[in-house]
Amino acid sequence: MAVEAVHCNLSQNGIDHQMCPEDVTSQLEEEEESLDGGAVLLDDDSPSYQDVSPPMYQRHPPPHRSVSESELTRSGYVKLSKPVALWTQQDVCKWLKKHCPNQHQIYSDAFKQHDITGRALMRLTDRKLERMGIMHDAQRQHILQQVLQLRVREEVRTLQLLTQASLECTPSSP
Repeated sequence: MAVEAVHCNLSQNGIDHQMCPEDVTSQLEEEEESLDGGAVLLDDDSPSYQDVSPPMYQRHPPPHRSVSESELTRSGYVKLSKPVALWTQQDVCKWLKKHCPNQHQIYSDAFKQHDITGRALMRLTDRKLERMGIMHDAQRQHILQQVLQLRVREEVRTLQLLTQASLECTPSSP
């Protein structure tokens, strides 16, 4: 029995995931079959996209991370959300409303005026917020703290996807 290695890298441009050609072909065929019946899985504070994973695969959290009930659907799948880097201005405003409810209107106007999308949100700094017109230090720090939590959540999500991909690609022993 031959054992094939799976190579996954996290780069600035995204996830570089290499698989053997046979696995890619079979996964693509299975995904095409499951597109019609795929379930839409939502995250609490980000836009959704359709989960097109084959139904035979079950998403599992990394070994040392406990997954809260809010992160799981009834079937046990880990919820997936649209990556923050793909968020639109509207998505960012929705996130702001949930995480900064007291000054949401002020922030939303500034964020719209400066065309803050998900990618720009992840790169915000104290100085950029000040240039956007958010003058109170405490308000800027609150926004930056929320952005930091969002970054951490995205990192966890990326690690979950990498772990899941490596588990799905590992050849099973007879």
